[in-house]
Amino acid sequence: MNSKLDNEKLTETIVSNICAQLSKRNWSIKMLADKADLPYESVKKLIGGKIERPSFFSIWMIANALGCSVDKLAGRKDPSEAALHQISENTTEIFRILAEMDKLSREVF
Repeated sequence: MNSKLDNEKLTETIVSNICAQLSKRNWSIKMLADKADLPYESVKKLIGGKIERPSFFSIWMIANALGCSVDKLAGRKDPSEAALHQISENTTEIFRILAEMDKLSREVF
């Protein structure tokens, strides 16, 4: 396991997710820097790939400004999202079965 490559990949993932969040909100780098209470140049350098190992504090401030978790920026899936997706799939299947049972009971009686 190459620590330098892992750090680079994590930073790339974080930057990519920050950019996606900016695009989603139609925010500029300046808007993000202001909302995160960070220097514009620091945020610009982070997004421009000039900072290899951003500080946790900076990422945390950016995540707060974006209204998301550091985990989300790091590309880590929220277990509750996966659970909700599974519940949704199961609920759809239950309703399908109930509809089929209702149809069959109407045919029998």
